[in-house]
Amino acid sequence: MTDFFAHARAAIADRIERFRNRDFLEATMAASALVSMADGKVKLTEANVIDQALDAVHELNIYDPHDAVDLFRHHLDELQTDESAAREEILKIVRKVAGDEDEAHILIKVCIAIGKSDEQFIEAEKMAIREIAAVLGLDPAAIKM
Repeated sequence: MTDFFAHARAAIADRIERFRNRDFLEATMAASALVSMADGKVKLTEANVIDQALDAVHELNIYDPHDAVDLFRHHLDELQTDESAAREEILKIVRKVAGDEDEAHILIKVCIAIGKSDEQFIEAEKMAIREIAAVLGLDPAAIKM
């Protein structure tokens, strides 16, 4: 019987953690899409960085990677359909994690890794990251790229 309660407690703790970190997952996938599309196309190396982040970042690896990739693809589709409206929506989603400095820095690190993944870290990607940093309440000039 003790095992039953321990298992139930662990399951509840897992769900609470997922609920608390859902905004971070959504913000990371939205920001990743914005940076990935900054040059007009998503490269395989950029998608690989997202896979690595989903695996390595504890706040992200608690989710089914398929859900995360679906969020990422949704934002890519929106950016291709109406870039201006999608950008506005993405920044609104990113703003939800602006109060957590640790999450903000992790999100920016993922975005920088995406930008650098193809060894062509272009100005459009850097500008997108600076915009995301500003929305997160970070000093864009202090971001080391």
